[in-house]
Amino acid sequence: MTETLDPRTKLIVIFFISTLGLLFTDIIMLTVVFLIGFAVSKTFKADFFIFVKRLRKIIYLFFCIIVIQSIFVKSGDVIIGLGNIKLLTDVGLKRGLGYVYRVMIIVISGSIIATCDMRKIIQGLIDLKLPYDIAFMTSLGIKFLPLLVEEIKDTFVAIKLRGIKTNKLPFKKRLKIISYILTPVISSTLNKAKQLSISVENRCFRAYDNRTSIIIL
Repeated sequence: MTETLDPRTKLIVIFFISTLGLLFTDIIMLTVVFLIGFAVSKTFKADFFIFVKRLRKIIYLFFCIIVIQSIFVKSGDVIIGLGNIKLLTDVGLKRGLGYVYRVMIIVISGSIIATCDMRKIIQGLIDLKLPYDIAFMTSLGIKFLPLLVEEIKDTFVAIKLRGIKTNKLPFKKRLKIISYILTPVISSTLNKAKQLSISVENRCFRAYDNRTSIIIL
């Protein structure tokens, strides 16, 4: 059923889940949205846990952001303090957890969209009256995300092959390693984007105002 389901249905569901995840700030409401999104992803036979597994290498970055957000929010009751200095408050912790929920909701949306063929997604966006240029760029953005994850994974493997054990390094050195990882990843992504733009231009992209399609949803 999910394979023959109209991709517009999935796009609308993703739109509502993502929008609600951004609008709500209350932890309880974010939990409800997350659970609804997770149930919907299971209904669409999306593999949410594979996406989480792919992100496991950078999952500690999310926790670092949670801690940083929690520390810089001084309002609320103190949970951890050092004298008169507030290190962690209940409001800061809630905001950090809210950030995690939003990231997980985005991951759920990605897992749902991954169950669709890219060409059908483009057609679905066009049928929803989105201009073809924007629909094409959206589908490319979705396609580039797993490539970016693979680039990060390959860079981690290259670092391990050099005998560097990132899990045993001090925090400052880990941050330094991250800067070494991001530079080649961003450079490689930009090169791929440049090659793709040349390929698209050689195929006369935007040569005509209206495009025909063999796919009918």
